[in-house]
Amino acid sequence: MRKRLFQYFFRLEYLIASLLVMGMVQVLIVISDNLPEADETSFLNPILDRIDFLNIADVSLDAIFAVKDAEFPDEHIKIINVGQVAPTPDGMIAMAVRKLHTLGARVVGIDVIFDQLHFERFAEDRQYEVDALIAALEDVPNVVVVDGFDQNTMKPAFTLDERVLASQAQYGFANLVPDPDGVVRRFLPRATIEEEEWLSLPVKMLSIAEPEAIAPLLQLPADPQIIYYTGTYFQFESVPIEDVVFGTMYDDGYFNDAIVLVGFVNEGGLFYLGDTHKTPMGKKIGVEGPDMPGILIHANVINMLMKGNFISPIPAWADWLLVFLLAYISIAAYRVFRTKPGSRFQVGVLITSMMFTEAIIVFFLPLIAFFYFDLKISYNLMATAVLLFIPASAFTTRVRFWMLERKVEREFTASANPLPEVLTAAFRDEEAFPARVRLVHSGVVLTQFAWAFRAREARMAGRGWTADDLLPGVEAWKSVIPEITELCGGETARELEMRYFIRFLSGNKNEKLRDAAVRESYFTTELRGFNEFVSFEEWELMLPPMLQLWRGTLRQYLTCPLLAVASNGEISGLSGCSSSTVSAMHGLSEEPAPGLYSMQSGQSFAPIRLSPLCEWAECKLHRKHELFIFAGLLQKQHGVARVPAYFGPTPNCEPVFPPWTVPELKEMETSVISIERSPS
Repeated sequence: MRKRLFQYFFRLEYLIASLLVMGMVQVLIVISDNLPEADETSFLNPILDRIDFLNIADVSLDAIFAVKDAEFPDEHIKIINVGQVAPTPDGMIAMAVRKLHTLGARVVGIDVIFDQLHFERFAEDRQYEVDALIAALEDVPNVVVVDGFDQNTMKPAFTLDERVLASQAQYGFANLVPDPDGVVRRFLPRATIEEEEWLSLPVKMLSIAEPEAIAPLLQLPADPQIIYYTGTYFQFESVPIEDVVFGTMYDDGYFNDAIVLVGFVNEGGLFYLGDTHKTPMGKKIGVEGPDMPGILIHANVINMLMKGNFISPIPAWADWLLVFLLAYISIAAYRVFRTKPGSRFQVGVLITSMMFTEAIIVFFLPLIAFFYFDLKISYNLMATAVLLFIPASAFTTRVRFWMLERKVEREFTASANPLPEVLTAAFRDEEAFPARVRLVHSGVVLTQFAWAFRAREARMAGRGWTADDLLPGVEAWKSVIPEITELCGGETARELEMRYFIRFLSGNKNEKLRDAAVRESYFTTELRGFNEFVSFEEWELMLPPMLQLWRGTLRQYLTCPLLAVASNGEISGLSGCSSSTVSAMHGLSEEPAPGLYSMQSGQSFAPIRLSPLCEWAECKLHRKHELFIFAGLLQKQHGVARVPAYFGPTPNCEPVFPPWTVPELKEMETSVISIERSPS
């Protein structure tokens, strides 16, 4: 049982097909990464959108955060909404900074760009606000203002006002890292700008307020980190700056020991599109476009760092290992179970069921890894593998057929007769059923040729025809073919297997001699109730003993050169026959009778006339001369003369009999009948 399971599930072909799936996924990733840009009016746009789905982008996070329950953020994170942009209320920001310091805030981060352009927006009658802000930045410690850089050039994107730079305010860049689809799933903790290390706004604020929270992060490479989103504006409460500055409701410890973010959230419920971004949380709240202001993204990052909720992507090799395992298991299961259904429709149901089951696995495995282990597994790699495992399996099988065909052709190139062409034809059919028929046909043809050769040899030695010779089968083969006789007498596992295989060939031979059997079998390939994978499995099971028959048991008969003598005395050698053999035939003292001749290699030249058991005759199907092997005299109906049947290079070949064939077969039949009627 264990051996059978091993044979079912552990095959080199499955391994190669799985590696092919990985290669195809990698090719799709390369194509996706190098897709041309197409505008919305381009006819390529729908195509590129579909291909882009197969890239390595982490759209899996969207599904994860869409189903994940919202969490309450750390209570120390507070957000103040300035409520205005262009310009912002700098006077109230200045008062808020001073009041927050008085109320015990640990750090204040201001998500407003204080460059020269910002201050130029203020009219002269509001310049006092600018002066108040500069004074507050000079007087109050632990204030962080935003800076920024160009992510393409890695140079500063703007320069802060000189008065801000001269104050004791500290700086953190506010750059976000959107994915190619515009969704912000990552943040950049730090970056090297003009040989100076810059920290992001959340990291800079925590370096002041809670340094131990960012210590593990600073030990990692300066690569983008996945944001563990906690919530949206429903979870992060923001308070109007007017209430903080002029009210007293937040003076009773609300901001004590707080980490405060000051910036624009909304104005009367409206978002500022210049600083509103698309995040994975949008689907949770039913927003398809930009759904979260930048200040809330910074708040999610701070909360993530304070709670240590890092999402660790599994290493790339682990992602690819999962792809390999999924592809291998899918291919092995598909190859094992595809023969179980009884029709093509049921095979389609099986494939659909497998892909549906795997889609569920692909969906839930990353969710489980995220919820229980804070690990991120790529959906797209595994999902693409599910789509590609069947084409990869089919392609690998076709390549194996092609390699076997080439190997067989090379192996029997030196054959002295055209018999190997019958075997190589079994590898050329694209459909499984015809390939199976051809493979069985090749074994029957070789065995019948060996019987014909030995029967004519025995006839020359004085042996008479028997009833078994009229329809040769296992008994006739055992009686005249020494290799079959020896095989049937052994008891080793190999001999027992080959003995069973010989009987199988004999049974199939008799079945094919029924006129309509082959045609009806071919027609069944077009019927709905036919599963060609059954024939494919039979083909694979028959292949080892069939190759053993050709390579070992009956290989010596491939060394027998064949020569055809026409009615006019013209002698020609069949494929593989050497010119010296043809010359030796011409040199005989007596002119040979018309028919097909052969000889054993290594013996003195004494040609054996194989006709009428083997004939070089014109094929009605192919309209050319081909080798035909006697299959038997068929009694189709009682009282009607027996009809000769021959096997050609293909199951459908039918010969045009030479003039001597039918009379000689009649003489053979008469001889057998006379022996049967004679008294014992």
